[in-house]
Amino acid sequence: MASTYSLQGNWTPLATLALLWTSLAWVEGKPGCPSCRMPPLEPSAEKAFLVEVAKQQILQKLNLSERPNITHPVPRVAVANALRRLHMGKAWTDGLGHVSSWEKTESDEQGYEIISFAETEPSGLLQFQLTHTKGQAMHILKAQLWLHLKAHQNITIQIYVAGQPPVVLGQQQLGSQGSGWHTFSLMPALQSFFEHEDKTLRLELQCEGCHSNIASLMTTSSNSHQPFLVVKAKIKESGHRVTKRSLSCDQNSDLCCRKDYYVNFRDIGWNDWIFQPEGYQINYCMGECPMHLAGVPGVAASFHTTVFNLVKANNIPISGHSCCVPTQRRALSLLYFDPNSNLIKTDIPDMVVDACGCS
Repeated sequence: MASTYSLQGNWTPLATLALLWTSLAWVEGKPGCPSCRMPPLEPSAEKAFLVEVAKQQILQKLNLSERPNITHPVPRVAVANALRRLHMGKAWTDGLGHVSSWEKTESDEQGYEIISFAETEPSGLLQFQLTHTKGQAMHILKAQLWLHLKAHQNITIQIYVAGQPPVVLGQQQLGSQGSGWHTFSLMPALQSFFEHEDKTLRLELQCEGCHSNIASLMTTSSNSHQPFLVVKAKIKESGHRVTKRSLSCDQNSDLCCRKDYYVNFRDIGWNDWIFQPEGYQINYCMGECPMHLAGVPGVAASFHTTVFNLVKANNIPISGHSCCVPTQRRALSLLYFDPNSNLIKTDIPDMVVDACGCS
């Protein structure tokens, strides 16, 4: 479980930092800003607070109450092979936190790519443990099953949902030289599956022309040949347009600026479930907003409610002065394991502050 940083015994520096963070933690429709001029903070208190905020932001945006406990990790060779097959591997191993081959979504849409590895049964059934998020409408863009098959004669492979009326989800004819990786589209059946509460997807394979059990055609003895399911989806979320860029903070100015801070996932023990990137650039806004800068470049709402709730919980007064707030943000790309050991790639909107301005 993610740790919680207690206010007891260290209220003053944390409360002060919470005030600073309200410049990044506005709630829509409730303008107002505490004093933008902050006294110096102890580095240890600042680090502890920012690390905790980073944890809570990521968990909240991934709809997780706590960090996943990876008790049965997927073999790395299976992960590497799946990423290589999807042409994602190079971009992620570069550690750039960005996958250029992905289709860009609009700023108010959060995109997902889920890679779920199958539990195979002797009968040839494939079982996938998928994760549903309550209260979110998921639109399935693509659903593909990847199988490594050994074909020594002309056969036809058909895919069904186990336990349901026999409706073919996908099929493919293989020749005698058809051994290797094969993909089967599962649309639109997967859209219907995600609209129900069931989290376990069981697929049945049937073979026309086979002289043996269907399971004998699948190459599952090697971790690198483990069957996997790829689902690309998007979730519609409200977004906010932002404007003009501003400068990073330096020691020669007290005006509104962006302060940079980097959280390394290995340092906080999260590298076992976050595959890429290696860390999170948790920037925030701070500095003075004189009256002549008010309204430049415009009010920018922020999703950082974690810190705002901390301010309210400690009865810290909020005034009506102009505030230094984020005006330009970008997505954080994550490749991570969910509690069911599915590998998920998502772009979380508005997570990295690029610019600040006065409201």
